[in-house]
Amino acid sequence: MAIDVLSDRSYNGIKESVATAKNVATSTAKSAVAQKKVAVQSDDVVLTDSAKTLAKATDAARNASGIDEAKVEKLKAAISDGSYKINYESVANKLIDSEDELSSIFG
Repeated sequence: MAIDVLSDRSYNGIKESVATAKNVATSTAKSAVAQKKVAVQSDDVVLTDSAKTLAKATDAARNASGIDEAKVEKLKAAISDGSYKINYESVANKLIDSEDELSSIFG
């Protein structure tokens, strides 16, 4: 009979331990879900007007070819009909300026 009493006490102790473990696991899970909800609710991003404008400008620049087609056609027409005049002095000065700049960078 003594064994049955111990057995009943052990069994009841185990049941209580299991119930406690389940309660702890449930409360931990609920706490984790609550923390996750709080984290999701607190994440907000607000862009300033200047950031929005910059984003639009960046998108426009990415989508643009970077070539002024009207200017290219105008130059082609001027070259074709012989009216395009080259300013050799300006070209030479720009070439020298470019060389001076490269020389100052690379020594």
